Amino acid sequence: MAANSIPTIDYSLSTSPATRPKFLSQLRDALVRVGFFYLQNHPIPECLQEDLLAQSRELFQLSPEKKQEIDMASSKHFIGYVGMEDTVTVAKKDYRESYTLGYESPAPSPDEPIYRNLRGPNLWPDNSDLPEFRPVMERYMTEVRKLADEFKVFVAQALDMKPTALAHLFDGIPFDRLMLAKYSPAASPEQAADKQGVQGKGVHKDASLLTFLLPGTSHGGLQALSPANEWIPVPPVPGAMIINVGIQLEALTDGVCYAALHKVVMRPEHYVDSNGNDLGPRFSFPLFHTISLDAIQKEPLDVPPHILALVRDDEARRNARVSLRRLFQAGSAGYGVFATRLRVYQKVTQRWFPQYLDLLSLDKIPQLGAALHSESKSISAAV
Repeated sequence: MAANSIPTIDYSLSTSPATRPKFLSQLRDALVRVGFFYLQNHPIPECLQEDLLAQSRELFQLSPEKKQEIDMASSKHFIGYVGMEDTVTVAKKDYRESYTLGYESPAPSPDEPIYRNLRGPNLWPDNSDLPEFRPVMERYMTEVRKLADEFKVFVAQALDMKPTALAHLFDGIPFDRLMLAKYSPAASPEQAADKQGVQGKGVHKDASLLTFLLPGTSHGGLQALSPANEWIPVPPVPGAMIINVGIQLEALTDGVCYAALHKVVMRPEHYVDSNGNDLGPRFSFPLFHTISLDAIQKEPLDVPPHILALVRDDEARRNARVSLRRLFQAGSAGYGVFATRLRVYQKVTQRWFPQYLDLLSLDKIPQLGAALHSESKSISAAV
């Protein structure tokens, strides 16, 4: 498999002892060489995928007043609706709308660590407007969670570790996030004429272990950076889910698994099919599968030496160790995840956590981590 193309792996190979070794070999190659792959014949029911798209379309068609009722700025748990250009990546606004939800849970008590504010009740649209929305979203998250649980074992086996090598990182309440994303065509002639395209989502790595992306529509626009520093198109493939390595897996494996930088750049040609017909908005549904907020892992996993030898170079290992320190610098992984949310969703930060606004630049990551941990220790000492 070339490192400048996205491989395809057949999920059905994992279901038989006779073909499982082939599946694991292909998975290892994808994790190490590209960091992205298509998963064909996955177990998510097609009817559920169709329902997910239909309900997402209805959500984004709600009136501005209805969207305001579920605006993320109303929640200190970083869930809800985010409007066009309300997030910033690499100092540039992202031209998309999104809605994020997690597993339903009560809000934390005031004496808990501050990062547990990432847990809490979802901001659901009014049931009278979208009566099927919540059941469909919860069913979809349940099905992808089952797939993610399988992949924790698959990844460990592909790297010649014990099948349970990742299990201790997922104790307690699960922390996954499902995002519904809508990318609309350029609204102005200036945007449409930009040869660089419109930034749907700027260059980034996912702050997850693995991301399970279901393309809702046939639009192109997603690109991944190969280890050879080439931008590779990642167009939707009918019937396939796109899975990519997140920063957490790259850090935990000491750089063996490759978390590729990626972006969404939308150009006018992405909104028409081969016959010139209008495709309408682009829809995309990533589920970010993330380790437990309470997980603690100060050192990389015990990866076998022959697997560690697959790391691309010393720089990749150094970068992975920097990511590991950032993730766990203040103790539990939740601090690192919370710090990322503070930087990305600054409207939430401004409303609910304004004391951290001056610590959001990347060069102040250590200070932010220390401040978060210090506040949590102060709370613990006071109760």
